[in-house]
Amino acid sequence: MVTIRRFEAGDFEAVSRMEERSSGSIGGAYVFIRQMQAITGDTFFVAVADGEIAGYTIGSIIGSSPKMGWVLRLQVTDQHKRNGIGRRLMDELVAAFGERGVVQVLLSVSPDNHAALPLYHSLGFIEDSFEPDYFGPGADRLILSKRMDTSPD
Repeated sequence: MVTIRRFEAGDFEAVSRMEERSSGSIGGAYVFIRQMQAITGDTFFVAVADGEIAGYTIGSIIGSSPKMGWVLRLQVTDQHKRNGIGRRLMDELVAAFGERGVVQVLLSVSPDNHAALPLYHSLGFIEDSFEPDYFGPGADRLILSKRMDTSPD
């Protein structure tokens, strides 16, 4: 059974270790997760499977443009990939954005991330732009966007 919930202080170590595996820097991972905990608050979600953190997603609403949200991270542990956890995390984050009046959600993804691209496309994200060297030399990114349904219920 998998539960999606907001990040809690007790999740810090496990999420930081997941971030370390992705970034390669334990110091940077701890700093990043601590900062995200402080500034994103209710747009930071974890997936819990069998009592363990199986994944997380972090989003942020842009202060200068509160109708725009960014997906900053989506991580799922190797043993939990391809079983819907990433989709459930993204659904929760997009719903949280919608509750806060966000009308456009953006994310960046490597053009070589052949596992994530189909997920994002299936969630309604489309390619907005290609950004060469976005994170430095050779770190190209696709910027994907999703318009939120703003029709009244």
